[in-house]
Amino acid sequence: MKILVYLEKSDIRGGIEIFAERHVARLRAEGHEVDVSSDIRQEMGRYDEIIVHKCSDVATLERFPPEKTVYYIHDHEPICPRTYAYTPLLHNCSRAGGVWPCLFCAPLCRNWKPALKRVLSQARRKRAMARFKKLVVISEFMKGRLVANGIPPEKIEVKPPVIRADAPAQVPQVPAAHVPHDSRDPHVPISSSHPVDLLFAGQLIRGKGVQLLLAAMARMKAPRTLDIVGTGNMEPKLKALAEELGIADRVRFNGFQTNPQDWMRAAKCVVVPSFWQEPYGLVAAEAVALGRPVVAFAVGGLPEACGGKATLVPPGDITALAKALENT
Repeated sequence: MKILVYLEKSDIRGGIEIFAERHVARLRAEGHEVDVSSDIRQEMGRYDEIIVHKCSDVATLERFPPEKTVYYIHDHEPICPRTYAYTPLLHNCSRAGGVWPCLFCAPLCRNWKPALKRVLSQARRKRAMARFKKLVVISEFMKGRLVANGIPPEKIEVKPPVIRADAPAQVPQVPAAHVPHDSRDPHVPISSSHPVDLLFAGQLIRGKGVQLLLAAMARMKAPRTLDIVGTGNMEPKLKALAEELGIADRVRFNGFQTNPQDWMRAAKCVVVPSFWQEPYGLVAAEAVALGRPVVAFAVGGLPEACGGKATLVPPGDITALAKALENT
C-alpha cells in the first residue's frame, strides 16, 4: 500500500512527533511504501491511504479526501480552542466544545486571536472529522471526549502509542533555538556517580505540573533528590520556585536529553505530575514498561497508560503526592 503521512511540523520533537515517527517505522516494516510530508501540495490521488497526524488549520483539513483519510487525534485541539482542555483559571474542562461554552474562554488565552478563530471554526472541524474514513485516538479517555463532542463512536478506533522499552528512544536533538543557553550536554551518561532518585521527563510547561512536584518535595519528611530532564518556557520560574522552597540543592535541571529512557532505567521512581488531562501519557507508559515505579496524578488517560502498575493520587493533591513519593 502507498501511504502519505501528513505531519504539520517537523522542527518540534514532542510526543506527537515521536508517535508519528514510530508509526511510520512500523508501517515501513510491514512493507508499505510511506512518504512523510508537511506540504499539502501533494498529488493525493496517487496514494491508497492518507494518515494525518497533526493539522491545526481547518481549511487544510478539509482538503484531504475523506474516503481515504485516517485522522490520528493526539490531543484536545480538535475539541478545545485552548488545545489543553483546561480553563484560564487552570481548572480541567470536561464540557463539550461549542461556540457558546468556549467563546468566553478564548479571549482569556495568551494567544487569544488564534483561539477565537478555533472557536468559530469548531463546527467546520467536526464536520470534516466526521466525514473521514476513520479517526484514531490513543486512549479510551479520548474516545469518550470525542463522543461527548458529537463524533459518531463507530468512526473512532482506540490505538495506544508504540512503546519502546527495548532500546533508547531514537529522537534527534532539538534545534538550537529550543535549547536554553545554560543547558547541559544533551546526552548525559548515567552512572553510579550520578544516581537518579526521583525523575521527571518531559516539557517544562505549566500543564505538566512540575511546580506541583516541587511543592510536594518541600512537604516531604524524608528529603529526596529530583532530576528534571527536559526544557520549556517554565524552566526559569521552576528554578526560582526551587530556590524559594529551599530545595534547590536537591533539584537538578539537566536540560533536553537524547537518552530519556536511560534516565528512566536509572531512576528509583518516575514522577508524572501532570494536572492537565493527558490524552495518554507516553512517559508513564514507557517507565512502566521498563519496570520502574511510577507515581502520577489520576487524570485524563494516565490511568490507562499506567495499566494498573503505578501509584495514582488525586489530581492536583500535593499532600497525597508527597505521601506517595515518601512511600515509593
